[in-house]
Amino acid sequence: MARSEGLPVPGAPLARPATEIDEVDLVPVRTYWQLVRRRFLQHRMAAIALVLMVVLIVSSIAFPLIGGDAWFKTSLTHGPKDPSSLTAPLGYDNLGINIFFRLMRGLQTSLTIGFFAVLIIAGLGTTIGSIAGYVGGWVDNVLMRVVDIVLSLPTFFLVLMFVAFMGSGNVFVIIFAIGLTGWTTAARLVRAEFLRLRESDFVQAAKALGASDRRIVIRHMIPSALAPVVVASTLGIADSVVTEAALSFLGFGLRPPEASLGNMLTNAQDYFYRQPLWIWYPGITLILLVLAASFLGDGLRDALDPRQRIEA
Repeated sequence: MARSEGLPVPGAPLARPATEIDEVDLVPVRTYWQLVRRRFLQHRMAAIALVLMVVLIVSSIAFPLIGGDAWFKTSLTHGPKDPSSLTAPLGYDNLGINIFFRLMRGLQTSLTIGFFAVLIIAGLGTTIGSIAGYVGGWVDNVLMRVVDIVLSLPTFFLVLMFVAFMGSGNVFVIIFAIGLTGWTTAARLVRAEFLRLRESDFVQAAKALGASDRRIVIRHMIPSALAPVVVASTLGIADSVVTEAALSFLGFGLRPPEASLGNMLTNAQDYFYRQPLWIWYPGITLILLVLAASFLGDGLRDALDPRQRIEA
């Protein structure tokens, strides 16, 4: 006899009641910045670079305060032959100056130049790029042609000419020279983001609600376009520090008694064979600083990209 429909088949699992809800793996909802932090921490070299950058910054602030005037104070009782001690872990140079405190002072100066130059680069690049991308038309064409002209010129020689004309040895001149010649990349990145964002739904909705152009740009578009600027600024710190070191090494940067990583390399080249460690100290510090900024920029680029997947 045929089995009636709806009756359970022997050996088959019984169907669960309709009221029973299947268990679902609930995925916690994360905000954008939580995803950014997790993607950044998964980039191990970037996380190490962040720790190294923090150590360099804290050291450049704390040790010059502890040492006081030891970074430029000469002493007739100390010389290169004196052994290292707790107060002078790297010894003394030919003038009796504490090398460790002078190195920390030079690191502080180089970081100051790098950070303030990047502020000018980010501010000028964001302003020009946002105007070009939001207004468009002939304004965009004119501003982009200016960017193309600046990009076609050798940047380092422009900085060199600016410093030589305005007066070398001044930290503010060096900061402005680097900032006024390095904003083009940030401008192009911001312009590209604005060209994409100005057609987005939230910008069109803000226009429909009667928001002014200024409010749309400052409150809505610039925060959404800051990700590439942050990456470019982080990488720009490394470029600015290297540029300052090159200027000082050529004699157009900071001059003694002021200390920077560049002029420490310049002063140590005369003692390359007798005291090679005097070149190694600022050289290794400069390499660590540039590597930390570079890996930090790479990590931020991956972390701020929403298309990057998060490993389980």
